[in-house]
Amino acid sequence: MIRNSPSIPKYTGKEWEIKPLDALSFDDVLKKVVGTVTQTPTHPATEIPACLVNSIQCGDSEFVLKQLPNNSVDLVVTSPPYYQQRSYNNGQTIGDEVSVEKYTDSLMDVFREVVRVVKPSGNIVYNLGDKYVNKSLLLVPFRFAIKATTQESVILVNNITWAKSNPTPRQFDRRLVSSTEPFFHFAKGSDYYYDRDVFFENKDRERLHKASPKIGQGYRQKIDGSDLSAEEKRDAHQSLDKVIKEAQSGQIQSFRMKIRGVHAEAFGGEQGGRNSQIRDRGFTIIRLYGRAMKKDVMHCAVESVPNIRHTAMYPETIIRELVKMLAPDNGIVLDPYMGSGTTALAAMREGRRFVGIDIEPSYCELANNRISNYINRNA
Repeated sequence: MIRNSPSIPKYTGKEWEIKPLDALSFDDVLKKVVGTVTQTPTHPATEIPACLVNSIQCGDSEFVLKQLPNNSVDLVVTSPPYYQQRSYNNGQTIGDEVSVEKYTDSLMDVFREVVRVVKPSGNIVYNLGDKYVNKSLLLVPFRFAIKATTQESVILVNNITWAKSNPTPRQFDRRLVSSTEPFFHFAKGSDYYYDRDVFFENKDRERLHKASPKIGQGYRQKIDGSDLSAEEKRDAHQSLDKVIKEAQSGQIQSFRMKIRGVHAEAFGGEQGGRNSQIRDRGFTIIRLYGRAMKKDVMHCAVESVPNIRHTAMYPETIIRELVKMLAPDNGIVLDPYMGSGTTALAAMREGRRFVGIDIEPSYCELANNRISNYINRNA
């Protein structure tokens, strides 16, 4: 449901209400989409009023956020209007400021409210674009991140880079094409919700394969040709036999072995770690479990959705991954710059609830239609 905030004139166009869904509640839809709906873990937090949950509030973000209780949101994922890129609401909104300093100040006015409403265990993700002026990058996203971490009690967990596989096709004579954008992951402390294993977990499945029957045999010759003592060589062969069986039985995907005098010690290794094992036992074994390393770079194409009149959409694929990793089942996901509704759709598909805010009535209507269509398809 879309509701108008009293901070701007009422929208007088078509009716904002989402069409009736044959009496299906949002929980009913979630059960059809994701199976079961679990309860959000108990937090020392105030609940968001039920009338605001799974709704789009059409109004000024800072004003609407002030209506939300403290510590009530699990995750904020958003992408504010970029600096001097496009004009919204007749040039009276964030992004139309005359300087980068004023723009980041405007972002901070909303960010302070975001920090207030997020739970102590919650997460905040901001996606921002940069801009060239006089042939020089302004570093707008990083100016904001510095203000955020110096003016508010938040930590910057990661600068996650979105690497676009299909950036706008153009060439410049004197610089490379910009093809990345940052997603800044903030938290209010070290006790934030985090489920790293589900982040792009399909990459883990892609890496699984059966170990070769010859796995590890090359290490036998290296052990025999090393300067290890007879006892150390016996120990190394026995340990190698054991780890080969683990790989062939599927307990691990693969392994690496380092032998004293044959392989170099790990750079920066600490006392008590693998370097210590190499010195004391003559070797160390590193087990590989087939899980992809969870890196701070997301390779994803710019997505286009038919009949969507929005020129700055971030990919739903990325937002779904962030929602899975940073919000509990049935948690509240907030987007104070909702735009076309991508965050709401990602939240719904992953079994979370949402609150969306946008000042532009046409975008509120667009998001409303996308959400309504999704619910009707899954009713």
